[in-house]
Amino acid sequence: MEAQLSKSLEIRIPADTRYVAVVRRGVRSLAESVGFTGEDLTDMEVAVSEAVTNSVTHGSPNTDAAVLVKCQASGERVVVEVEDQGAAEDLPLEPIHDRIEEHGRGVLMMRTLMDELEGSRTNSGMKVRMAKQKGQR
Repeated sequence: MEAQLSKSLEIRIPADTRYVAVVRRGVRSLAESVGFTGEDLTDMEVAVSEAVTNSVTHGSPNTDAAVLVKCQASGERVVVEVEDQGAAEDLPLEPIHDRIEEHGRGVLMMRTLMDELEGSRTNSGMKVRMAKQKGQR
């Protein structure tokens, strides 16, 4: 029986949307390195982009703020945590369908694309934790 190795990645970025692509590529590369492919990778990329963009846009009170992303990957599961330093708000439990504007759909997308999604308050802001199982839809 072959042991499954776990790999991890930790990235701290400035609270600036120009760095979202760096995080997205890092998470994708880590997931690929443990055998994730196709739609699973695409789902993770979109969900991670949404989470990091939300942290930068809504969870970063000033230009000195940072966003911390931690990713743990094995051959069967990838877990991503995104933590910001802003005034923490709870993740919406139910999607908001009566909005006409484009904002407010990121959490719904993350819930749809990932197998698990939870948000929690920290001492310094908000942490979003999401997970994807290989081959789950």
